[in-house]
Amino acid sequence: MWKIKKIPFFQNFRIQYFIFAISGCILSLSHPPVAIPYIMVFVLAGIGWYWYRIKPSSGESFFCGWSFGFGYFLFSLLWIIEPFLVRPNETGILAPFALIFLTAGMSVFWGLAFWSTTQKNNYRNKFVSLFKLAACLSLAELFRSYLFTGFPWVIFGVAFVETPLGQSLSLFGPYWLTTMIVLFSFLSITGSKGLLIAITGFFLFSLYGERRITDNEQFEPSVKVRVVQPNIPQKLKWDQELGDSHLNTLFKLSENNLEEIDLIIWPETAVQFFLEHDKEFAKKVSERLGKVIILGARKYLMNQRKLFNSAYLLDETGQLQASYDKKHLVPFGEYIPFAILMKKVGFVAFASNGITGFTEGNIQNRMTIGNIPAFAVIICYESIFSYEVDENISEVEWLIHLTNDAWFGSYSGPQQHLMHLQARAIEQGLPVFRSANTGISAFIDPYGRIVDSLDLNTEGYLDAQLSKKIGNTLYSNWGAKKWNTLLFCLIVLSIILCFIKDDQLSKN
Repeated sequence: MWKIKKIPFFQNFRIQYFIFAISGCILSLSHPPVAIPYIMVFVLAGIGWYWYRIKPSSGESFFCGWSFGFGYFLFSLLWIIEPFLVRPNETGILAPFALIFLTAGMSVFWGLAFWSTTQKNNYRNKFVSLFKLAACLSLAELFRSYLFTGFPWVIFGVAFVETPLGQSLSLFGPYWLTTMIVLFSFLSITGSKGLLIAITGFFLFSLYGERRITDNEQFEPSVKVRVVQPNIPQKLKWDQELGDSHLNTLFKLSENNLEEIDLIIWPETAVQFFLEHDKEFAKKVSERLGKVIILGARKYLMNQRKLFNSAYLLDETGQLQASYDKKHLVPFGEYIPFAILMKKVGFVAFASNGITGFTEGNIQNRMTIGNIPAFAVIICYESIFSYEVDENISEVEWLIHLTNDAWFGSYSGPQQHLMHLQARAIEQGLPVFRSANTGISAFIDPYGRIVDSLDLNTEGYLDAQLSKKIGNTLYSNWGAKKWNTLLFCLIVLSIILCFIKDDQLSKN
């Protein structure tokens, strides 16, 4: 009567879906903390071979893709539980649910990619079937980076930033590189023709990367930058009784051997107070530092009841010269979707500190002061959106990234976040200075290489001379919007042609 072994779903779940899930877990090793990027090629090739071998139905294919994504995102996004553990008594119980729901949601994109591939697919042509799977999976990665505010964390192309292959980000950005990696990996197991295409593609892009990287020792004259990392635990960061102590730590790290320093950078939300309402802070900056300083702080407009996550540029006397308000906010971290309803049940954003959710900014992030070359500021989460960084910088010589990776814990989040910033440096051909409350503060050169850094959970500072940008890249010249639109059109066209080919094969 009740014979579970005769129910195909349970048979497949025990074998096929498990294999896809484990393969996803292995695929996550391409990103930090393990960071073996080329394992991605072998895992994708293996999963493509297995998928074609079992020839799943549409429903089975969806669960294969979903299981593959679940394994990948589960291990890649383990750090997502860390914000819930800052106040474990209040939010700790939500940590596993946040991980599972985010992982399951991201995996739907992959499930739909595999499901789409099986539509009208009779598996007669291995090359066409795997080409279509590559196109659909690449499209899924593009969709998850844009839809529902977007979440392009650990997209495939970013894993290669420290390899020659990663330099192709300067040509066409992360989504094209992701597509090339997926396509070459799948085609490599379709036969001699596909293998030749894959080897040639990987070789040419790697050769370009090897030839592009040169020693970058050209520095801007008389421009020296100090990056400060105070290493304040998140659970103590907003303790009002420790406010003066935290501020003194920042000043102490900033005021040593200042003679040759031109600009000091403090991290995101470096101070507890609102700068506009604290008249003594300018005096302290003038007396203790006497240098240009850029720092993160909250901005609160009382008349509008709006809170912003902002960056401030102060001159040598501590007077405000410019500010920038963060534009892309973290859902549930800095603002709450359906805020009115959520507020009634007492749910507030993690980083708002009980005041209100943050408001999206609309101020340009380009700043300049004195003889310091013009720069653009990006705050924390904004650095993972290549298309927004590209669209929000204009006529700048370098980038400053302010962040507080204490939210991300110590396992993988800070390292993965830094890798995205390295990708932005390559794409734009600009040097980047990164100041983290804790995380990994660093100086990144225009080729995405980390020149100097402060380790995670370390208090300290680093001084570095500003290097020149290496000129506009092909990606920055044409713009992310155009590159991504072209990619979208080509992928959709490729999928349509594959469907037409499948119809022709079915009729024959």
